[in-house]
Amino acid sequence: MIAIVLQTDLAAEPSIWEMIATSSWVAKAVLLILLAMSLISWAIILRKVWVLRRLRARRSRFFHSFERRSSLAEAYHAAITLPPNPLTEVFKAGTRELKLLSQRPAESPADLNPMAAAPAPLAITLLEKESIYMALEREAARQVETLEQGLPFLATTGNVAPFFGLLGTVWGVMDAFLNIGLKGSGNVAVVAPGIAEALVATVAGLAVAIPAVMAYNLFVSEIKVVADDLANFSSELINVIIRERR
Repeated sequence: MIAIVLQTDLAAEPSIWEMIATSSWVAKAVLLILLAMSLISWAIILRKVWVLRRLRARRSRFFHSFERRSSLAEAYHAAITLPPNPLTEVFKAGTRELKLLSQRPAESPADLNPMAAAPAPLAITLLEKESIYMALEREAARQVETLEQGLPFLATTGNVAPFFGLLGTVWGVMDAFLNIGLKGSGNVAVVAPGIAEALVATVAGLAVAIPAVMAYNLFVSEIKVVADDLANFSSELINVIIRERR
């Protein structure tokens, strides 16, 4: 007899899917929004993990190639054979700017005296140094901006998803109290199912927000490392150019 009663109670216990199916249209709408936010968030997370993992290996290859250079020209030819990454793009931007500046017209001794020796490469002036550095900064900012694509959505999801869950919960609790008023009974058997349905939205909101916040913080930290590498490399490249053009 006891076993039959237990089996009956277990069979009557609603599952989470049944609670969602019997919930109000507002709760269902909230859950659909949270589902869409979760799917987009996980798509961004998986893509960023793949991109940043690939970028770590490419950064190591570039630094290894750049440190083994015998000249800036050799480093450039080695860089264009490497897979694209922010460091190679910044390096190319700096060398392009240097090439444009090297083509500037200048009055040389040969213009005044045909017997004079061929002029040596002109040293980098302060204005040219600033021009190259600005080109490096522009490209570095562009590369960082590309890496940060999708992060605003993760931040928004982490901030907004709990409030969507709270909205569904508040609406569900309000609906539960309205049912109590209609049925004229406030015992646990009447209140508990409605409260349980309402809390599903809160659980869903937290389940969407927590991975988004954790991933956002992790990606921001890794992208900051890349940005620091780009800034340090830009300074190093300026120094290399100055040494070669002395």
